[in-house]
Amino acid sequence: MESDKRRFTRFTLNMNSTLYIGNVSYNVDTITNLSIGGCLLPIHADLESGAPCSLTIRLGMPESEVSIKIEGIIIRSEHGDVAVKFTGIDPDSLFHLQMLARYNSHDTEKVEEEIKKHPGII
Repeated sequence: MESDKRRFTRFTLNMNSTLYIGNVSYNVDTITNLSIGGCLLPIHADLESGAPCSLTIRLGMPESEVSIKIEGIIIRSEHGDVAVKFTGIDPDSLFHLQMLARYNSHDTEKVEEEIKKHPGII
C-alpha cells in the first residue's frame, strides 16, 4: 500500500469561487478538494500545466466582498477537474484559509500540526 505523500489535509468546500487565468474566469460552487497548499476544481477545460492563475473564494454570499485571494499555478487539467498548487497568499487570506481548514476537517489536531509545521504556502 502506497503512503499518502500529501502535506495538508483535504476537504470539500461549498462556497462560490472563481479561478482566473489571464482574461478568462471559471466560476464554481464547490471546491472538490481544498487544502492549505492547493485545490481541485470541477472545471471542464483544457488548461495548460504551469499556467499562472489566481483563485478567489468568496466567504458568505456570492456578492460578498469578503474573500480569500490566492495565487497559484495549474498542475493538471484532466477528466473535468483542474488541480491548482498555491504559490502566494496575503496574511489575511492565509488566516481565513487556515480557519476553513480547521472548521472543515474531521481531524483538527492534524490540521493544527500541519499549520505549525508549514505556517505559509509552500
